[in-house]
Amino acid sequence: MSGVALILAGHGSHVSPNTAGVVWRYVDGLRRGGVADEVTACFWKEAPEFSQALTTVKSTDIVIVPLFTAAGYFSAEVLPTEMGLAGSLTRRDGARIHLTPALGEHPLMESIVETRLRDAVARHGLAPSETAAAIIGHGTGRSPRSRDTARHQADRIRGLNWLNEVVDVYLDDEPAIPSLYDSTRSPHIIALPYFLAEGSHVTRDVPRALGITGQRPPERVKGRRVYYCEPVGGDDAVCAAILDLARGVDLPFEFKSGAGAWSGFPAAGGSALMKALDSGRILRFGQISVSRNRVWKGRASSQRVAISSPADLRRHVREGPFRPLPTRTDMPGSWQVRLDQPEQAWAVIETVYPGLIADWAAQKANTLRIQTLETIGLRQKGMFKDIHKLPRDLMRKAIEGVCGACIRQPTWWTDPQPAAAGLPCPAPCNFWLSTARKMGEAKP
Repeated sequence: MSGVALILAGHGSHVSPNTAGVVWRYVDGLRRGGVADEVTACFWKEAPEFSQALTTVKSTDIVIVPLFTAAGYFSAEVLPTEMGLAGSLTRRDGARIHLTPALGEHPLMESIVETRLRDAVARHGLAPSETAAAIIGHGTGRSPRSRDTARHQADRIRGLNWLNEVVDVYLDDEPAIPSLYDSTRSPHIIALPYFLAEGSHVTRDVPRALGITGQRPPERVKGRRVYYCEPVGGDDAVCAAILDLARGVDLPFEFKSGAGAWSGFPAAGGSALMKALDSGRILRFGQISVSRNRVWKGRASSQRVAISSPADLRRHVREGPFRPLPTRTDMPGSWQVRLDQPEQAWAVIETVYPGLIADWAAQKANTLRIQTLETIGLRQKGMFKDIHKLPRDLMRKAIEGVCGACIRQPTWWTDPQPAAAGLPCPAPCNFWLSTARKMGEAKP
């Protein structure tokens, strides 16, 4: 297949649907805009994961845009390592894989930050001469570059000589967030989280460090009024920045008319799925049923919720309550999607089980690439380094706890497999790795 694929790479979360949710909203919009033949996302903590994303697309030009506000640890180290990238351009299996700079480095982010601050000043009737701005980044001791973009934003706002004081502070680095009460004197503080999504950091960790609830501003802390803003990722201009970064590799990425909500999905495995549906029989795929004119879960048709868009389907199966592992066997109740054309079936399945069609088709074709736990442990530099050295009994308990409640078979596990084969899982997922690591830390 020729063509162009656009992959947005984000962090994801085991706690909040919003962290990956904002990325999927960008994906939905870009698919509707027909900007590429294939548009998808990948994550560190959710499916499809960094290491899996390239197997889901078939295009010969693939552009990966890291949706991180800093050119730090994840965008510069974790992402290239997990995806096996050699730099800004990697040639592999006849494909050209382009890696762009991180989103936080794009100049449009400057205007978003300034607009957020000016809106806060106007909305609350603040005097700029009595107002300080705190640009709050994540930061990490694992990469000194992780502070660069937040510091740049603070330096730029400071250079406008508009607000009385401007500081940059960090959730996981120095200067720490609470230090802003010592480094500023203004009676009003606008706290702007330089994060993309209203995930657990923005809704819980940053407010806690600020000493506020994060609810309706202003809140009083140490005699000061704190005005907490929404993160920068919710701005409509972010999509424009994403496309501008993607166009930097000399590919067009223009909006086209006529693309529908179920178009632009990753194509790997799609032909195998259509072949399976050609028989006219109902295909059972995990917990859902698939035919040529509809996809559904649940038996009583009168009780099924009618769903018509990827965003609505994602909310239904993922967010109530949040399911960080989409292949768990606890998918919420009855629903159905009616298809305008049979080819939309794989888009619906891809929405419910991101990345799984490609693995399913590869297993049927005997081309599934297995990544053992040792492979994962040896390539990791961070928290999962040497995870393959955990005791085997602990690994088995993690498999029983995580994989036992999943529709996927742990194909990567080297011990004999159970007799009943499920859908394939060629590598331990981040959820399993995190669970096993915590069990190892708790082991006496």
